[in-house]
Amino acid sequence: MNLLAALSSAVLVYLTIGWRAGIRPKPRARTASAVGRHQAWLDRSGLSITSSSFVAISALAGLFGSGAVGVVTGSPALAVIAGVGSTVAPSRLLDTIVRRRDAERRACWPDALRDLTTRLRSGTSVHAALVDLARVGPVPLRPVFERYELLGGGLDHRLALEAIRTDLADPLSDRIVEVLLVAFDQGTRVVIDVLDDLAEAAVDDLRLSADISAARLETELEARGAAVLPFVVLGLLCLGSEGYRAFYASAAGSLVIIVGAALATLGLVSIGRLGRVDDEPRTIGPVVR
Repeated sequence: MNLLAALSSAVLVYLTIGWRAGIRPKPRARTASAVGRHQAWLDRSGLSITSSSFVAISALAGLFGSGAVGVVTGSPALAVIAGVGSTVAPSRLLDTIVRRRDAERRACWPDALRDLTTRLRSGTSVHAALVDLARVGPVPLRPVFERYELLGGGLDHRLALEAIRTDLADPLSDRIVEVLLVAFDQGTRVVIDVLDDLAEAAVDDLRLSADISAARLETELEARGAAVLPFVVLGLLCLGSEGYRAFYASAAGSLVIIVGAALATLGLVSIGRLGRVDDEPRTIGPVVR
């Protein structure tokens, strides 16, 4: 039974990692594209980690979680569930980091736009104003403007803007970059008022997004607690009582755990779908000019 649990955990860990990394057996071109998107997601976290390293970390976490719970509780089903949960945990953590980093950047755009328009009104060129923001702009956005400065030294300024738009990959940045491209073509006087309006609209959008996130947070935490807490209590019961340990190590006990895990997963997925707020679509994409 323990060998079967170990093999099941290994298979589930492998499948879970492949799903999170976007790896599929066929076709090969699609696999390469999925792995590339996974690496781009890792790069957005700001951590220097490759896709293969992250997969290895997830695998080790899954195997460790499965082994530890299996040894402590003696329940193969709990070991499998712990293995899957431990495998997904690094992805969930990194996704939180990526979302927080993206939110910090979006929150800084109004200040960056006000600084930019001030410099443009003083007669500074668009290129010089963007380079200045790499040194005195909002801290979370400085790496973005540093990349623009680096690329702008060897590429056309428009291509450098397109490159950072691809890196940021969000609707607000798309609109800002599009306005800056117009400024390169038509001059700064045309776009200063538009940038001011964008800054005000960004403030309103950020305020609304914060209100929505605050309203959802409590419900999400309660749902996750309700899904995870029963298994934590079950593990403690198996640890402290031979009767519980023997039952949940049996086939009948494993069936109870599997059904409970399926229902908990179904509940989490349903709550996630019902409470999901779709991100604003990107209506303006990168264009090579």
